[in-house]
Amino acid sequence: MELPKKSFKAFILAIIYTIALVSLLAAYHIYWKGHLSYQNPRNKMSPLNNPERKKYQVQRIEDVQSKTQPYNLTLEYINITSYPYIMNEPNKCKDESPFLIFLIATVANEVESRRAIRTTFGATLENGATVMCLFLLGKDNTQESNSILEESEKHHDIIQKDFQDTYNNLPIKILMGIEWVSNYCPRAKYVMKTDSDMFVNTYRLMDLLGPDQPQKQNFFTGFVLEKHRPHRNKDSKWHMPYSQYAGEFYPTFCSGTGYVFSGDVAPKILNSSFHVKYIYLEDVFVGLCLDREGVKVTAPPHPYLFNNYRVRYQPCVYNRIITSHYMTPTDIINYWKITQEYKEKCSKSR
Repeated sequence: MELPKKSFKAFILAIIYTIALVSLLAAYHIYWKGHLSYQNPRNKMSPLNNPERKKYQVQRIEDVQSKTQPYNLTLEYINITSYPYIMNEPNKCKDESPFLIFLIATVANEVESRRAIRTTFGATLENGATVMCLFLLGKDNTQESNSILEESEKHHDIIQKDFQDTYNNLPIKILMGIEWVSNYCPRAKYVMKTDSDMFVNTYRLMDLLGPDQPQKQNFFTGFVLEKHRPHRNKDSKWHMPYSQYAGEFYPTFCSGTGYVFSGDVAPKILNSSFHVKYIYLEDVFVGLCLDREGVKVTAPPHPYLFNNYRVRYQPCVYNRIITSHYMTPTDIINYWKITQEYKEKCSKSR
């Protein structure tokens, strides 16, 4: 018996619809089976509160890979005390506790950057408040090592430990500085971590910190990043695989280009570093340590003070900000000089 044309067409459409629906359900099942492997209760648990986490491991520098293989680190937890000093300045605060310590991440061949910083924001004495500048380096296997030793003997402002100086090891480098403050300069009132390609307006920073005011406690500020999602794109410089961090958002943190904290926060970050799973993104790692200690990030009084990008140069603009990024040594010297020359004029226009 032959089916009517309309009935036959409806029958064929029903078969096609059924096949498509079954295929869609199968694909949906496969997707969620894989996706939920990242969302099971153990993986959703914060790495700070996971009772099943491994005890932190002491790793040598060979175990931490270079930037060519950034997402397969074997390091679980950092024990910064396991890395011996190559260069140290243990008596730097013996006679005087500074109001502010700059911890500046640098590498061996950035000689001109260090020279520029020493003659600008790293050399100022503000309203009787002592400013100290320390340059943080890891181990460098190039011919620069001897010149670094000579530079250290001349300026006594270089701190170096026995770990490979790579991008992935930035958290180790910054923890070295924080450990140094905690052990050798515990009475420092404030600490600022920044990079060697940054312009820092120390005068404006002093306005924020207030040398004549009571010291802040549990204070941490900078260019604040809140509700910041991890980069899951493998091509991103800041790629963060689920195996390293499974959360939807990072805890609130400050851009590593420049953040400031009160002296009492240094030992808290150091303490947490033994228990927070290693993440190669330095600023995120510090944010995780703060989160574990219950230290809240404070937004600066004005959103333009800290900048993780290059601010177009205008003398009065640079008299109002604290940081600007992507600076050459020549930029730092010239902008510092001109900014100071315009300081009085610009203060009247605020």
